[in-house]
Amino acid sequence: MEGPTNPFPPASEAEWRNLVERGLGGKPFESLISTTFEGLSLAPLYERVIGEGPRPLRQKPGPWKIAQRIDHPDIVTANAMARADLMGGADALTLTISQSFAARGFGLQIESERDLDAAFAGIDLDRIALRVDADARALDLAALFVSIAKARRLTSAELDVDFGHDPIGHFARCGHLPAGALQGLGNTLTLLHGNGFAGHLFLADGRPYHEAGAGEAQELACVLATGIEYLRLLEAEGLPLEAARRDIAFLLAADADEYLSLAKFRAMRLLWARVEDACGLTPKPIRLHAETAFRMMTRYDPWVNILRATMGVFAAGAGGADTVTVLPFTLALGLPDDVARRIARNTQSILIEESHLAKVADPAAGAGSFEALTSALCNRAWALLQDIEAQGGMIKSLQTGTPQREIGVTAAARRDAIAQRALAITGTSAFPLLTEAPVHVLAPPPVRADDDFTVYDNIHLPSRRDAEPFESLRVASDKYFQETGSRPKIFLTQLGEPQGVAPASDFATHFFAVAGLEVFSQEGCDAAQHFRVSGCKIACIFAAATVSAADLIETAARLSDAGAARIYLAGPVPEPVAKALHDAGVAELICPHRDALAILRESSVMTLRRTTKLEEQKP
Repeated sequence: MEGPTNPFPPASEAEWRNLVERGLGGKPFESLISTTFEGLSLAPLYERVIGEGPRPLRQKPGPWKIAQRIDHPDIVTANAMARADLMGGADALTLTISQSFAARGFGLQIESERDLDAAFAGIDLDRIALRVDADARALDLAALFVSIAKARRLTSAELDVDFGHDPIGHFARCGHLPAGALQGLGNTLTLLHGNGFAGHLFLADGRPYHEAGAGEAQELACVLATGIEYLRLLEAEGLPLEAARRDIAFLLAADADEYLSLAKFRAMRLLWARVEDACGLTPKPIRLHAETAFRMMTRYDPWVNILRATMGVFAAGAGGADTVTVLPFTLALGLPDDVARRIARNTQSILIEESHLAKVADPAAGAGSFEALTSALCNRAWALLQDIEAQGGMIKSLQTGTPQREIGVTAAARRDAIAQRALAITGTSAFPLLTEAPVHVLAPPPVRADDDFTVYDNIHLPSRRDAEPFESLRVASDKYFQETGSRPKIFLTQLGEPQGVAPASDFATHFFAVAGLEVFSQEGCDAAQHFRVSGCKIACIFAAATVSAADLIETAARLSDAGAARIYLAGPVPEPVAKALHDAGVAELICPHRDALAILRESSVMTLRRTTKLEEQKP
């Protein structure tokens, strides 16, 4: 007997395209293709990739290691937290030293062998993996670890410690190499290898570039160029390349764009295999660390950071990271407490133990979208790497300011998208909650001392979070609330029936809440009179589609006469009407693709002023 016929026969790509074009209503199929901030194309459909190519696999089969930060300034407290983390599921630690960039104003003050021994009291160093975030002090910490290994009689063990020595990353952030960072490295390696350390001295770290706004290909290119620079440095110290490559680890930032992040981690392994092949080596899996991106974290509605971190872990884990460090969701607000640390740890445990994310090696293999984007990132990053190499390597390229300028261009495009809310930040630039309760942190963040580095000067790469520009508006509103007991307000006036203006009303309310402004709504016909008694300084009109242009213009003129310092209109209007509204006093239209950040900055300034337009005109 013949089996049942398939009621859903497979469709060809041509048939699918025909249906899509019909649904687009005359728009070309190309309108569905988007681009990254670096100009890489993202298509809506890809064919499955069939065939076995190089596989970006982690060093060891099975799940990645769950790493937890040790960053409490009190050594005894930090030790207790670390032991609790290891008991609670972590199998790796990230030791964060004070004054390092990664410490975010906190970190351990380790000055002696005694301090380091106290930090790891009760912790078996030969049974965990460890990464050190010490920035310019990496070599100092390496010497202290040797002393600890001798004191604990671990010199015959194979201690899995990555010391995170990245003088080029320090150069990218600060404009200079740490003193002594490139001298005597052969002796340091001999000391480490002779005392039981089997980890990596160097770290080619992507965080300085990612936090400055680099795109995925730019981050990859800078990390690759840094790794090659360290290969040359170790070769100059007399190490064969086979040995030199074993002393270099890599770290990439994992952010909430799981599509690009996953492809980026896959591309990193494939690209370095290409470097090793060019060096005459048989490629081997690299040690690839991941850390959830500080750039994506927010201070307002920080609970969303948990979701962002989850997407980052998913991308890094599925992309082949060997260890993943999750930044606790309150880190942008201060020193995380036990709850935030436990959530950071459990985020990974759930993905490994309950979602079984690590059961399949390279789960994105064969998926057309991931394979295509991985290939595109490889090609773009390799071209950027060749440009860096043509300038003499990463250090010389940084000295010319070329990577800084190129990253600045990409970062500017990203900032523009954030300002226009095309790249929305949930809880900050979209769907803000003015009544959110504060979350607990153990200590507030110290005042940042590097504010002068928040601009690109072709020397320093700034460390920025995406949400900072919008957060500054909320901070001003919070301060006003603390001083007066109420938030700054904007007057909203409605034209048309309620059912016709509800979408525009909701849009305007949420829009101005992004800057911490509360709304004073009016539904009556005398908008000017209501504005005078409202105490507001600025106003916004929202209207039903049936409201005439003449009514809009008249309302704007009456509000201007009533003393509104700024008037906005929620929604787009035809160009001739927009000009007439501007002449009547409307300063800006509130609609998609406008510079929301600039409009909200202006609104915030006007609402925080102590006088109104009419009061300023009084003699």
